[in-house]
Amino acid sequence: MWKKRTGQQILVLFLCALLVVLLSNNMEKMGKYNEFRHIKFTDSWFRAKFFSEEMREVSDWLPERAKALLRNVEREITYFPVPESAKKPSLTTSFVDTWQAERNYKGKRGHEGTDIMASENIRGLYPVVSMTDGTVVNIGWLDKGGYRIGITSNSGTYYYYAHLDSYADVSEGDEVEAGQLLGYMGDSGYGPEGTKGQFAVHLHMGIYLYLDGEEISLNPYYVLQALESRKLKYEYS
Repeated sequence: MWKKRTGQQILVLFLCALLVVLLSNNMEKMGKYNEFRHIKFTDSWFRAKFFSEEMREVSDWLPERAKALLRNVEREITYFPVPESAKKPSLTTSFVDTWQAERNYKGKRGHEGTDIMASENIRGLYPVVSMTDGTVVNIGWLDKGGYRIGITSNSGTYYYYAHLDSYADVSEGDEVEAGQLLGYMGDSGYGPEGTKGQFAVHLHMGIYLYLDGEEISLNPYYVLQALESRKLKYEYS
């Protein structure tokens, strides 16, 4: 036979259960703190999962510099880099997470960006706009990137747009605003200046940090995911 418990006994049992829950939660928090407090920008997890929901869930336990970077990027990203067509809605784009996928042009290496693919393989059709405010610090031809443009935001984060077909009216040193036209999506690169047609029309998007003289690539995939609902509309067909 069960004995009838007094109110005092019930209260003690309740407090004990509450204490177990609080201790369990605290141990979980401490575990996360110990796991993530030593994360560095160069760590593969941080670079691959940058801006993901998984990273945001543990952001409270990241080092201060990592938290600051997340806040900076969240504040400055404004628009998806390829606007929608107001005239022809079928002109769409798509992308998947290919960060560090194998690439073999001029030697084996990891892919340091996300490729935004065009639904219609027509160079010079899709406009490319700046995701952020910033300063044009690089423009011109790169053997691997073709016609590219690099913009450094006010936080010092570097946004890289590659394989363009042509440029808008922008020059090195120009201040640009988020949403400003940079050029047009193309298939340039993988050869001497002017080489086109080595792959399908797309925009290679990269995000980099420069830390103590070292170039560190971050996976742009989750940043682009966050911007999919923030597309401008341009008149093109």
